[in-house]
Amino acid sequence: MHRLIRLAVAVVSATVMMVVFAGTAEAATTAALYHMTDPTTLVDSSGNGNNGTTANITSVPGSSGKGYHFNGSSSVATVPDSPSLNPGTANLKLTARVRFTTPPTAVGDYDLIRKGQAGTTGGEWKMEIFPPSSNTSLSTAFCLFQDVNHTTASVRDTKDLDDGAWHTISCVKTATQVKVIVDGVAHSVTAKLGSISNNKPLVIGSQSGGGDWYNGDMDEVSVQIG
Repeated sequence: MHRLIRLAVAVVSATVMMVVFAGTAEAATTAALYHMTDPTTLVDSSGNGNNGTTANITSVPGSSGKGYHFNGSSSVATVPDSPSLNPGTANLKLTARVRFTTPPTAVGDYDLIRKGQAGTTGGEWKMEIFPPSSNTSLSTAFCLFQDVNHTTASVRDTKDLDDGAWHTISCVKTATQVKVIVDGVAHSVTAKLGSISNNKPLVIGSQSGGGDWYNGDMDEVSVQIG
């Protein structure tokens, strides 16, 4: 009887250990977290030291505390490349809260978060706001991931965002799909990509080097890997 009890305890303990191990393996790591309280410097609260510089950004009431206002022509925050910002083939999730009333123009879009640049060496990942067009009158969230072999996967949301309210956008890449999540509602496409790492800076509010300038407010930006 005592032997059977010991055996049952051992089985239960092994099962618990397996569950804990599986949960640990799947946990994501926050590579960068920006509360955007200081318009003079972009402070990373993740503990990874991915701090950045800012240009022509002003402070506004945020979705939580303070946030950043981007003027649509010269405002940008830039974070130098670092190993902790390069996911390789791991899962990746970008999140930002945005508020704006002026939609992008038909000749451009709003770059919210970008690392990498199309046509250059390495991968690319970005979160954008697409403008109204002949097919839609909506300003909608768009996510794109491109691997080092230039295989690209993208997905666009359908919710109009230029209503002056705060909206939470996430762009997610996993081993089998990419998806955009807006205010908790997801749209996804099936995709299998290789490494999306690159040696470019993380840019918030425009393209690297300027262009596609964001015109609106932003808060609580994060990058999660794993």
